[in-house]
Amino acid sequence: MRLLPHFDPSLLFGKHLWRIFAFARPYRQRITLGLVFNAFARFFDLLPLVIVGRVVDAVNASASGSRAIDPWEFLLYGGLVLGTFLCLALFQSSSDYLLDSMAQKVRHDLRTTLYEHLQTLDIAYFEERQTGDILAVVSNDVDNLERFFSDVTTSMVRLVITFVGTFGFLFYLDWRLALLLMAPLPFAFLAVRFFATRVSPQYRAARQAVGSINSMLENNIQGMGVIQAYTAEAHQAERIREESAVYRDVTVRAAFERARFVPLLYTIAGIAFALLIAGGGYLTFAGLGPSIGDYASFILLAMRLVLPLFVFGMLINQIQQSEASARRIREILAVQPSIRDEPDAIVLTKPPQRIEFDKVSFTYPGRDRTITNISFAMAPGQMIGVVGPTGAGKSTLVKLLLRYYQPGSGEILVDGAPVHRIDMESYRRQVGYVSQDAFLFFGTVAENIALGAPEASREAIEEAASIAGAHEFITSLPQGYETPVGERGLKLSGGQRQRISLARAVLRDPPLLVLDEATSAVDTRTEALIQENLRTFRNRRMTLAVAHRLSTVRASDTILVLVDGVVVEHGTHESLVAQNGAYANLWAVQSGEATQNNGTGGH
Repeated sequence: MRLLPHFDPSLLFGKHLWRIFAFARPYRQRITLGLVFNAFARFFDLLPLVIVGRVVDAVNASASGSRAIDPWEFLLYGGLVLGTFLCLALFQSSSDYLLDSMAQKVRHDLRTTLYEHLQTLDIAYFEERQTGDILAVVSNDVDNLERFFSDVTTSMVRLVITFVGTFGFLFYLDWRLALLLMAPLPFAFLAVRFFATRVSPQYRAARQAVGSINSMLENNIQGMGVIQAYTAEAHQAERIREESAVYRDVTVRAAFERARFVPLLYTIAGIAFALLIAGGGYLTFAGLGPSIGDYASFILLAMRLVLPLFVFGMLINQIQQSEASARRIREILAVQPSIRDEPDAIVLTKPPQRIEFDKVSFTYPGRDRTITNISFAMAPGQMIGVVGPTGAGKSTLVKLLLRYYQPGSGEILVDGAPVHRIDMESYRRQVGYVSQDAFLFFGTVAENIALGAPEASREAIEEAASIAGAHEFITSLPQGYETPVGERGLKLSGGQRQRISLARAVLRDPPLLVLDEATSAVDTRTEALIQENLRTFRNRRMTLAVAHRLSTVRASDTILVLVDGVVVEHGTHESLVAQNGAYANLWAVQSGEATQNNGTGGH
């Protein structure tokens, strides 16, 4: 027969939170020592209450004349109390240091593990998730778990040891009174189960709401200039207000559940004390129970159980928040990349000599086919240009080449081997990539150029910048190559960011150079200079250049014209113009606009 109601610990602590404890395993010795010190601290914390009982008995005995008391005996009791406080200070501070330092180490390990795992995930994962939501997990949720390990677990240990130690003393003093005090405990288990079941979904919703509003805030702050330009302040403020209201409402509901739980704990504590005062007082008065001093110690020890009950209510509140954070962290850690190395992947030990698309087709999930039956090949010294209208599939071609996605059909071959059979890191080390959105990281100009080659010398960095047409403007910056670029490089213009991004690719000296609208933000004169600088650089490597501006790819050995994901034409610039097809129409439009602009500039 079960004396206590069944209690599933996962309702209180949560299965996700328990699994996060795996990050604390490397610090088992530190945790064990911290818990042992905490146990000693609790012993010396409760010992003065027992000494008080002995003092009361001594005073009562002296007052009744049953025995004479030496005044030095009280000095002894005072010295013992002082000793217990000194021992409490020593063991408690040592325990706090060990457990707090453990929590900081766990937070470090958890955050770095989470970030390293994120780096392995497919680009598709980041395209489908809001950046602010991911940041909320890596930052807020990890910090929440640090507080769990440093504060909540320490408080839980104190609470458990206080309960066990107090009841140990109480049973030693009088087992009947201890049983009276324990009688309402089954109701406390029921209250905890009720609260944990009701509040857990609320905190889970609250953590999701935090991620959502963080994403919206980050997005709006980055786009503040656009919001102001379109006088959309009121509309965006309303969106933020609505999203914040969702978080407000779920946290208010969680607070309501907690407000219902705390009175239950105090009612149970009140019942226990009523039984203790009524039953224990009668037994002591009738001479059937403990001595007056022991009864006084009993009351003081029992009073020490009130604070843990109150703390217990707050701890459950924090535990449920930590469980929601642990759930979100484990959801990210559970995601596995679909593009990964095979067990017998081939490691590239020398630059590839041929890259070939063999009837490659690809479709994004839930969308129509993006590219169909694409075939072409590249060899060192060759430049392949890719042009076409917006949405034709040009950037998708680049993503497949960088192995961000796997072809739906067909093969991408590297020296005859399918690219999915090649070690991904060794393959990407052969690539220099300049994206349409030239992304710069927080740091200096030099640090951004050296991103893919951190060991590069300053001379090599400056040479790469010169080839990319960036050296002149970099040296004119306040601190030259040591000038901070700001978040995402916002202190620089779009053209400057593109040239630094190009210098980053050049510095890597890659066998394969991938340029996705690499010079779209620079003027035609600067582009001509960059193209001239790149001419010699491209002689020894394969180059794939995607562009809207046809002048960018005019010198290509072969130009692919993409329309709706299909190569409708291919050839050199001259042959394509002569075909009088899609490319010729694009060239006529762009060259006509150039003529018109030149004529306008003359007026």
